[in-house]
Amino acid sequence: MEENANISASRILGFFKLAYRRLRLVKINRNLLVYLVFFVISIGFWCLQTLKEETTLVLDFTYEITGVPKNVVFTSELPQYIKVTAKGRGFDFLEHISKSSNHIAIPYDALQKKRGKAFTEPMYIRRQMQKQLGASIEVTACAPSTLDTYYSTGKKKRVPVLFGGKVQVGIQHVLGQIHIKPDSVDIYAPQGLYDSVQCVYTDNTFYRHVEDTINDRLAIRHIHGVKIIPDSVKVQICVDLFTEKKINVPVYCENCPPNKVVRTFPIKAEVTFHVSTNMYNKITEKDFLLVIDYNDIIQNPARCQVQLRSFPREVSHIHVSPEAVEYVIEQAD
Repeated sequence: MEENANISASRILGFFKLAYRRLRLVKINRNLLVYLVFFVISIGFWCLQTLKEETTLVLDFTYEITGVPKNVVFTSELPQYIKVTAKGRGFDFLEHISKSSNHIAIPYDALQKKRGKAFTEPMYIRRQMQKQLGASIEVTACAPSTLDTYYSTGKKKRVPVLFGGKVQVGIQHVLGQIHIKPDSVDIYAPQGLYDSVQCVYTDNTFYRHVEDTINDRLAIRHIHGVKIIPDSVKVQICVDLFTEKKINVPVYCENCPPNKVVRTFPIKAEVTFHVSTNMYNKITEKDFLLVIDYNDIIQNPARCQVQLRSFPREVSHIHVSPEAVEYVIEQAD
């Protein structure tokens, strides 16, 4: 047993001898070592002196509104943080950080309420921050200085979502349908705003030179004082190659007296338009309405202008030929 102890002692002694030899091989300037020691000591004294002095810091406080009734919904965004500018000694700030967190609770009952708007008194937040920081630290400013938000007592309605952006298609392409999912959302708002909101729009994103179907998620355009659920939707923008199509469409006379019959020459006009390839066979003459106005005949007896009264929204670049027709007025039987 004693022999084992001697072996262990000799091993430990050998370790220290080896370490000492290696340290001697490292060439360290003793003046540099002394300088580093005093440098560290001076930093320590500087920190102590700084902590004793008065300083100004900006602290970020989180907060929570507590005791909110179940039927109350805040409909406008509140700031995530309250920035507090405070003045005090460094030791006092260290003591605050070690004892408490930068978080306060604001009771719902402490909010003032008027016409669907809830807000704090001008000095309320500052007083709460002063309590949190203690008497040794002085609060000089808070941003925001007051919290204000709109709220709803659980009343909601469903409104449609409309595309609020712009689409510029590429050459020889035509814009097809724009699908929005979900196509309607729920809104919560104070009574004054609740009745005025009939629809909501997506962000005004501009898509340029689109030549293929786009699938995107767009945020709903913000309305101050209105909470929208969900606040974003999926948008599918369909584009297709266009082709030119020609069809013959009958020309009718409007505002014609009951005892008159107006016959046009020709009785049909050729309508040329651009349409996507997938809608080519679906567009017929029944989707267009060409008319002449009897009142124009009285003013211009020679020829009457052909007017395009209606056409499908899937077509573009519409041209009517001829633009004016001759006519004959007959007495009705």
